[in-house]
Amino acid sequence: MATSVPSARRCARSLRHVRLLRVVCFIGGVVGCGLAFAGTSSAETLAQVFTLAQQHNPALRSAQANYQAALSGVPLARSKLLPQLVAGANLSANAQDNSDNPLLQKFGMPTQWNYTSRDVNLVATQALYQPADHLGVEQADVAARIAYLKFVQQDQDLMLQVAARYFDVLAAQDSLHSLEEQQKAVIQQVKSAQANFDAGNGTIVDVRDAQARVDLTAAQVLAAENQLELTRNSLQQLVGTTTKTLAPLPSSTALQAPLGDMHAWSRKAEEHNLGVDEALLGVKLAQLSAKKADTGYRPTVAAYARLDHNATTGGSPLFPFSNRANVASVGVQMRWPLFTGYAVQSDVEQTAHLLEKSQSDLDSARLAAAQQARAAYLSVQSGLAQVKALDAAIASSRSSLQANETGFKVGMRVNIDVLNALSQLYETQRQADKARYDVLVNTLRLKNAAGQLDRRDIDTLSALLEPAR
Repeated sequence: MATSVPSARRCARSLRHVRLLRVVCFIGGVVGCGLAFAGTSSAETLAQVFTLAQQHNPALRSAQANYQAALSGVPLARSKLLPQLVAGANLSANAQDNSDNPLLQKFGMPTQWNYTSRDVNLVATQALYQPADHLGVEQADVAARIAYLKFVQQDQDLMLQVAARYFDVLAAQDSLHSLEEQQKAVIQQVKSAQANFDAGNGTIVDVRDAQARVDLTAAQVLAAENQLELTRNSLQQLVGTTTKTLAPLPSSTALQAPLGDMHAWSRKAEEHNLGVDEALLGVKLAQLSAKKADTGYRPTVAAYARLDHNATTGGSPLFPFSNRANVASVGVQMRWPLFTGYAVQSDVEQTAHLLEKSQSDLDSARLAAAQQARAAYLSVQSGLAQVKALDAAIASSRSSLQANETGFKVGMRVNIDVLNALSQLYETQRQADKARYDVLVNTLRLKNAAGQLDRRDIDTLSALLEPAR
């Protein structure tokens, strides 16, 4: 089932919130499923591929099932605080032997007889003071919120994986197309070198250099075809189904730099990263566990009401007997553990250490989130600079190629200079295309580190693509 997950800061703060988010996830998934197949284009956009991945990805389904199970744990924990009503029944056959009783023998009374006992009861209990069970409800609520965060994390991980593999396919397609164009240009250069040689204006070295470059480019094309197939298979494995042709990214797409400096993004990550949110809830859960362990020293109080119906029949043929009775009782029961074999003391010590561990985990999560944000920010900024530099290099390489071609025609350049200029131009184009895709993916990683990534980012990025009609 496809799901649409809100941002991390909208994580539920109460069970009611969590249940509401479950409904939102379901409705959003149904809508997303419809959108995935509503388009009439023959190429699939990033948003459509992501929706397919949500429907088929087993890791996301596992996280969702874990979240649903955690939700069920809340009413399960609360049930211990609600009235309990239990019905019981007992049927027993009894044989009594009083042969050693001289009085019975003296008066001629039977010394052996059989009788049957029947008991039906109804017992109602209500907890009056159960501190451990009250804390158990809070623990279940926190556990549900942790499970929800894990679900959101898995959904965001899937976003990043789908986006990365989607653009890996586009990069492989661009690389193959570039190499094919380069191959055509090199073949044309072979023809030019051969024509010059036949006319006596060139050397056989020019022809051999061009032919060697044709063979090299052919091998590169084969490798690019294989790489494209591998990237497609990787995306299909993640999505769970075969994908159509992917919508490309226009070369004119303007790349946006992230707003704010690196330190601002680092602070956002320390405060809003999903891993930090989960670690905060982990500390809360450990605190509740420590409090629950401490309740082992306290008494528990419960009220009860019991209704019994007893019936006994039996005896002997000369002295049969029958007895029926209804017994009702109401009371309050208190249990106070005085010595439990040091179990409570050990539990208190254990939970104290686990609380200390959870606080250390929180510190680690904050450090990791900040580092993740810094790395992603630097990758985006570096990628933007690379794109700008490579675009300039493309223009320079194109001018260099034109100059070398002109020089070759007038005998000022040898053919190898033209071939090198061709290779440099197409290689620079491939690097520029890959750098653009990396900037887009690293921007998503930056938002993920700062706890700001959600489905809208995928939709916005998908809107930049050009689906074929």
